[in-house]
Amino acid sequence: MLGTTTKETTNEFVLDEETNKMKLVKQKVNEKVLPPNADIIKLFYQHFFEEEKSYESLTDEQLILEKQRLLKELEEENANRKNKNEN
Repeated sequence: MLGTTTKETTNEFVLDEETNKMKLVKQKVNEKVLPPNADIIKLFYQHFFEEEKSYESLTDEQLILEKQRLLKELEEENANRKNKNEN
């Protein structure tokens, strides 16, 4: 929902006449920010509010377990995102 950042690498090569092999002469790395997709956000909120209605019938214990599950899911997602950004 926050969009994403991606890296785009452009390499420029020339033919080395002595070795008859391609030689890297220039490398440019651009970082692009891709905005969030409005349709996906809309779909998320529609689904979220449908789920919210189903929470009304849960007991306090069930709500606590669901909260713990969701927090764990968020932690895993953040860890995965951090690992992707480090690579």
